Amino acid sequence: MNLESVVLQGRYEIIEKIGSGGMSNVFRAKDLKLGRAVAIKVLKEEFCSDAEFVERFKREAQAAAGLLGENIVNIYDVVDEGKYHFIVMELVDGITLKEYIKIKGKLDITEGVSIAIQVAKALKPAHAQHIVHRDIKPQNILITEESKVKVADFGIARAVSEQTLNANAIGSVHYISPEQARGGRCDARSDIYSLGITMYEMFTGRVPFTGDSTVSIALAHLEQAITPPHIYNNQISANLERVILKCTKKDPANRYQNITEVLDDLENVLLNPDEPYALTGATKVIKSEDTAVLNQVEPIDDMEDDEYDNDEVDNDEDDYDEEDEKMDRIMSIVGVIVAVIIVILLVFFVGRFTGVFGGKKSDNSQSTLDSTQTVMPDVVGLSEKMADKKLSDNNLQMQVKSSEYSDTVEKGNVISQDPKADEVVSKYSKVSVVISLGSDTVDITKLGIAGKTKEAAEALLKENGFSVESKEENSDTIEKGKVISYSPTKPKNGDRITLIVSSGKKVTKVIVPNIINMSEADAKALLESNGLVLGTKAEQNSQSIAAGIIAGQSIAAGSSVDSGTRIDYAVSTGVAESSESKSESSEQAQTTKATVAPAPTAASYRYVASIDTNYSLQDVIGPSSGFTSVKVMIRLKQTVNGSDVYSTLMEARTVTGDTILPVRFRTIVGANGVDQGEVEIVNVDSGEVMKSYTVEFFRVE
Repeated sequence: MNLESVVLQGRYEIIEKIGSGGMSNVFRAKDLKLGRAVAIKVLKEEFCSDAEFVERFKREAQAAAGLLGENIVNIYDVVDEGKYHFIVMELVDGITLKEYIKIKGKLDITEGVSIAIQVAKALKPAHAQHIVHRDIKPQNILITEESKVKVADFGIARAVSEQTLNANAIGSVHYISPEQARGGRCDARSDIYSLGITMYEMFTGRVPFTGDSTVSIALAHLEQAITPPHIYNNQISANLERVILKCTKKDPANRYQNITEVLDDLENVLLNPDEPYALTGATKVIKSEDTAVLNQVEPIDDMEDDEYDNDEVDNDEDDYDEEDEKMDRIMSIVGVIVAVIIVILLVFFVGRFTGVFGGKKSDNSQSTLDSTQTVMPDVVGLSEKMADKKLSDNNLQMQVKSSEYSDTVEKGNVISQDPKADEVVSKYSKVSVVISLGSDTVDITKLGIAGKTKEAAEALLKENGFSVESKEENSDTIEKGKVISYSPTKPKNGDRITLIVSSGKKVTKVIVPNIINMSEADAKALLESNGLVLGTKAEQNSQSIAAGIIAGQSIAAGSSVDSGTRIDYAVSTGVAESSESKSESSEQAQTTKATVAPAPTAASYRYVASIDTNYSLQDVIGPSSGFTSVKVMIRLKQTVNGSDVYSTLMEARTVTGDTILPVRFRTIVGANGVDQGEVEIVNVDSGEVMKSYTVEFFRVE
């Protein structure tokens, strides 16, 4: 739908399209009432046909319109216009966090934590009003030129998230929480999970889970453990990693329970990046799915030193001397300390065995392994070097089976492994891995093909190993012979590239109107209304046409020409009086009124020609010529300074087909310096030149 220049509700003037997403198109617009720039999000047509969805969409957008915050893209209005539905919101000039990550690769730790804090601050007022975003991802986080962070689409994602998960959700599924993936209930902790995944991507330059389909990625969120982010970026501190991993626990009860807890820990990371501290928020019993290492053991509270009640002590205890009493007290304290140490040691070794404190995995199968077996670790997605180290640490040998191209796995990383992760295998056995060669597609946009000539573009593509075919299309803006577009934009090596080459503006045939006896302004308007252009001006003398009025045109009226053709013309300068011309004029008066081509300068000489012949119309019209009439004129055609100039020798008259037309002009004055011309008999109605005679001009002093 083309909405540019449309004014919605008599208030919002659409200026240009600035973006497109899975459910909407976004336009830059102007609020004519308040005089401010706004963004207008237009719901796509496939959603507009679902009345229930539209109602839910509007209800959620209206609820989100009550949210205000410096880190929130504020919603101003919800508008209906016919079958379309719009949301008017704050216009943010900047780029998305996704684009920013793509530019920088991995974000600086301080910068990334600052961005995460601003996102958390945007979520805080929303969660306080029980509004869950449901689609926190880098694509919905905007960064302005002043480095301010704005979170978009509050309240809108809920309506969309209730639709069926499909291929259109591929952008969101990388950040979806496990409870959303299984279709369960979402709350603020779902946004915290998505924020954790977003932080993971900010600091590693990659999302933790990839796959060939939305379903496989969603299952990874449910089942696969997250590779600790420091594996991909050793600049990530232990404190920051613990925050990310706690945000991305699969069980919501093991995550931060509210966004304030996340904010507190992120601010602590910013202030004390390396100083160990206990994370905020309650934590459940850690499950085998969780990969975070518990860095601290909560200290066991000191046992209270309960004093004995002196009233309950037998009187015979008064016999103890003072030193015995001190010794008993010392022994009691020592006993308590020993007991505490034993308890700590027991907790530590049990924790190491069960995997709680980073020791063995809490996998029941581990306890059944004998000394010759081990559990296969997951190395898919790791770099070749990291995978080799991880397998070596587990007493296994890595063997590169092959290398393959992959659009989803980064170059040099593991695509697949055999045996699979979590299988029980013999120690020192070989593990076959397939290493990614990266994508085999080439981004040919960098070649700058658009706008090049067809020949230059073909040569450039062939130099880069592609085959080429060309197709032509009309274009009003691209010069003929130059490339308009091409496809595909990211082909594989050796693919065929199709060039769309401009064949120039679309040409249509038009009929030339008669502009003789018109002013220049009227002729220009008439020609332009017929798709033609008023061309080069010349001057000529004319006995019958007043000075300043067009007396001749380069292409006869009624001719069929291409649109855009230039029609040159001659303007009458009136009659050039001289004694010789007066006598010549009276001599010709009995036959025809003659006009001559102009002398461009006042010279003492002229170029003169003559003709004396007859023309039988019967030769053209045929036996029934006596019953047929035709309108004819006689004119002189000369080429002056590269342009054809016409002079009227006989005005248009209607004659019968059996007429013998005299073509007798004793003195025809032509353009100075031009020694040749054509005397033409023209059918005025059709523009056809019926007969043409070549005449020679001679200089006469």
